[in-house]
Parts: sequence; C-alpha cells; structure tokens
Amino acid sequence: MTASGAARPGPRAPLGHRAGPRRRVEDLELVDHRFRVPLTHGWAYGHGEPFDAAAAPGLAREEVELFACVVTDVGPRAPLPPGERPYLLYLQGGPGMGAPRPLSSSGWIAALAPHYRIVLMDQRGTGLSTPLSAEALRRRGGPEAQAAYLEHFRADSIVADAESIRLALTAGEPERRWATLGQSFGGFCTLSYLSFAPESLLHSWITAGLAPLTVPPREVYRATFQRMAERNAEFYGWYPEDVDAAARVAAHLEREDVRLPTGERLTPHRFQMAGQLLGGTGRVHGLHYLLESAFAEGPGRLSEGFLRDVSEIVSFAGRPLYALMHEAIYCDGPGVASGWAADAVRAERPDYEAARPLMFTGEMIHPWYFEEDPALIPLAETARLLAEKDDWGRLYDRGRLALNTVPVAASAYRHDVYVDHDLALATAASVAGLSAWTSETHHHDALGQDPDAVLGALGERLVSLGALAESPIAPREEPSQKVPRPFGPGRR
Repeated sequence: MTASGAARPGPRAPLGHRAGPRRRVEDLELVDHRFRVPLTHGWAYGHGEPFDAAAAPGLAREEVELFACVVTDVGPRAPLPPGERPYLLYLQGGPGMGAPRPLSSSGWIAALAPHYRIVLMDQRGTGLSTPLSAEALRRRGGPEAQAAYLEHFRADSIVADAESIRLALTAGEPERRWATLGQSFGGFCTLSYLSFAPESLLHSWITAGLAPLTVPPREVYRATFQRMAERNAEFYGWYPEDVDAAARVAAHLEREDVRLPTGERLTPHRFQMAGQLLGGTGRVHGLHYLLESAFAEGPGRLSEGFLRDVSEIVSFAGRPLYALMHEAIYCDGPGVASGWAADAVRAERPDYEAARPLMFTGEMIHPWYFEEDPALIPLAETARLLAEKDDWGRLYDRGRLALNTVPVAASAYRHDVYVDHDLALATAASVAGLSAWTSETHHHDALGQDPDAVLGALGERLVSLGALAESPIAPREEPSQKVPRPFGPGRR
C-alpha cells in the first residue's frame, strides 16, 4: 500500500538483461551484468503515485541501461557455497558516484564477499549506467527539459532500478530477497527502500548514511557547517603554520588573476572547496601537503603543481550530477525547495568569509559554482530551476518507517562533517527495528578506512536483531581513528 492507502504496483522485471564472462581478481570472481529499465518507473515516482505519462510522453518511452558487477568469493575461506549465499546490494555514496571496482581482495568487499554475493550497482547516471554528462544533458534540449529529466535521478528511482535488478538476479532462487549495504547517500537510498519495498529486504547495513528526515535543507547545512568549522579547528591544531599558509594563498588569489589549467580564474571562495580533503581520514593530511606546495616555485606565483591539484579537487568536469542534485536529496515531498540552502547558511556564517583563519568548506553547493566552473556554466539555468522546484515527490514514508520490521544496523559518527551525528540519531530513533552504533573517533569514510571495526560493530547488532546467526566480522573494541599529529618542527 502507498501512503495514501492505494494499492501500489509491484516491481517490474528489467526490459532486458545480459551477463558477461566470469573473471578473477585474486579470490574474487566478478561477473558484469547489464540491464535495460524504464526511465520512469511508475510506482517509484512521487512515492507510489504513477508517473503522468500524458504530461511527458517522451520521458515515458525512454529507457536507461544499468550496469552492475556481482562479486563472489570463491576462495577456501568462504563458509557457504556461492549459490547458498544471499545477494547484498551495495548502495554507493553521492549522488552521482559510480560503484567501486575491485582491484584486489581487500577492504570491506573482501570482508563480506565470503558471506554474500555482492552486487556493485552503478546508480543511474553514474559509471556505466547511462552516464549523465553535461553534453548528454545539452542534447536533451533547454533547461526545462533537462530539469524534468533530472527528476528521475533521485533515491526513489534508484530503488526501483534495484528492484528490477533483484528480480533478474534472483529468478529461480528460493529466496528472492536480498540484503543492502548503504554508505553515505547509499544510506539515504536504503531508507527509501525501507519506505517503498521493505518486503524485498532481508536486512540492511547503513554506514554514515542516516538521512535527516524531519528538518528542512537549511537546518541540515547549519549542522554540517558547524561540523566543518570544528574540523577546520582540528586541522589547524595539527598544522598551526597552515593558518598563515592558507591566508597567504587566499590573499594572493584576491590580488592576482590566477588561472587553473582549465582556463578559468581561481577565486578565494573556490579555493576553500579544497576542504573536501577534510571530510574523512583517508586524505585529511593531503590539505597540508597541498598548502605546502602553493609557492614552491617562488613567493610571487602559485606553482603549477598546486594549481593542477586544486583543479582536480574543485572541478565538476565529468560529474555534474553531484552538483545539480546534491541539495535535492534533502527535498522530501511537495512544499520543500532547496533554495540554495547551503549558500543561505553560509551567509549566516561570517567566519567562512574571514581571511584568517581561512575556513575550508566541504560538500556544500553554491550558485557561483555554475558561474565559475566551465563544466557547470552551461547548466546554470537548469540548476536554478532545480533549486526553485518545490513539487518534488516523496523520498520516505515516515509512517512505514515507524512500523519497519526489516532489521537494520546503522553507524553514526560524532565528528562526521557530511551526515550530522545528532540528526542521524534522531532518524535512528524514528525507524523501528534499527539498532545504531555511534563512534566518537571515526569519520565519514570509516567503512573504507576501518571496515573491520565498522562491520564488526554493525554485524553484532544484526545478530542481536535476529537477522544473522553470527557476525561476518568479529566485533572488537573501537580503536582510536583520530588522525595522529604529524611529527617535525612547528607541530604541537
């Protein structure tokens, strides 16, 4: 049943499906799959409300191709034969990021592959799933047509895609349900899955992805701007000399017309986007090394190496979906417009405009991105239409989540700068059958940086919920994942 009480059509099998040959990466066997599905899944659009094909007949006839790689451990340590393991769908962070590609039998994939057949799905518009590029959008016509198309790249459509893949992969198997693992935005998608199709799920793992369910977009950014300010203070505590280094770069950019390798001017506020390196522990020290290289060629000019590295961080070339749709992931239903929420909150924070200490930003999208980044300039009007849109479909069914019966284990990290800890715990309290694990030391990328601690803790919770007989990874004491202070002169 939908939120309105009307019967909801069941999930649709894909329009087409083909599998590629098997290949090996150490003990992992990989098989690529491609699926054709409708652009407009009827039941997913607007939370159970059929897509109005008469209003947009062109979109109703369109299809997208989905790519997914099924990963199975075929080594001697696996406790069950591959055919007896359930599937586990990995829902990637983003929006706009493709699924990982296994390069070795390591990390969280290696930890879970002996117990599941892992499905690495490129969400629509990413990776090999009908990639959404600026050129592809341009070919669709004007900004209105582009915005109408982009409405179908949110969590509700991603869940419908997953349902088509599930039906194809589990055809002929006695157990047609599967488990999910959602990281970051993938956790948001998991909550949509629990809202729309919980009957398809065995259990769910969520890491750093408990979406805020009850606050408007501006409140989300008020929380994350504050977390980012705390992270800046921590970074400058490790590297006090970088207060001067960052201010010196900003002052130089204010005075001089400095051009990135892509041709556009590097402004001080765009340089602040390098704070994306502070979003976890895997790259956090990279910001210091970036600043260290700024004037490597002499005091009067920024080095070519520095400008190259900054360009790779701040450019959205090849990944416009993230910039276009990031704020839309917080718009749950009619009456909610993003309204450039991050930009509005930044205006409330004069500390983010001060030259000293320079405050680096994270996953915040501002309208000037579409004025300064050559990859986004052609999409400026489309972005404006999306920011003003206030008739979005529903992403969650809070009533259904309050009655959820699918076992869910979720992590929330005290110092996460992207998914606020306090808002995450409020969501955890509103979802029945969800057991939350909180960490005082881990950061947003903990699944990749410390998979044993994260999966061990969550696996123990799934055991306590009756979802698993035993945890795939043995639980252990939470280690300190605080980034160690660097050594050397000038360090505290």
